[in-house]
Amino acid sequence: MKMKQFEEIDPTNVANDLRTVAKFKEVDSDYTRYLLIDGSHLILAATRYHLNPKTKVQRWISGQIEFPKQGLVWFCDTLKNKFFKSEAEGGLPKGTFGTTTEIDGERLKIFRCANADGQGGPGYSLTTLDRIEERGSFPKEDIFSDKMLFEDGLMGIFQRVANEIQAGKL
Repeated sequence: MKMKQFEEIDPTNVANDLRTVAKFKEVDSDYTRYLLIDGSHLILAATRYHLNPKTKVQRWISGQIEFPKQGLVWFCDTLKNKFFKSEAEGGLPKGTFGTTTEIDGERLKIFRCANADGQGGPGYSLTTLDRIEERGSFPKEDIFSDKMLFEDGLMGIFQRVANEIQAGKL
């Protein structure tokens, strides 16, 4: 099965893109995250305007991962029902730090990771195992610190969008 391909988002115009359904300004960095719905897929993009301290040249920096939009539903459900519960409660087996699923022919992985914030704080990675980075050979991935997800509110945005996907509104 051939996967749907996506153009890189335009970081200068993503806020006005009609596909954009949610926006999240990171508290601890100058990145802004956007969730876009493109048909049956979700694009999770991050953008920032960067000033190179050596050259004083400013430019936009952006990145994105794409996956079937039901993958966001799975991400929210899996954190709640697998990572936040003990093995006896139906969670992941003791010593297991990741899980993988296939949705619409695409493999997705969630992994509990250390140093998700670059300062030793824990978090979760979401990897699209079948989509490779444009300039490399590694799967596309995004990492979210616990603080970003649970204290700063990104998980609430994810859950709201996942609920709308489940309800057929997105």
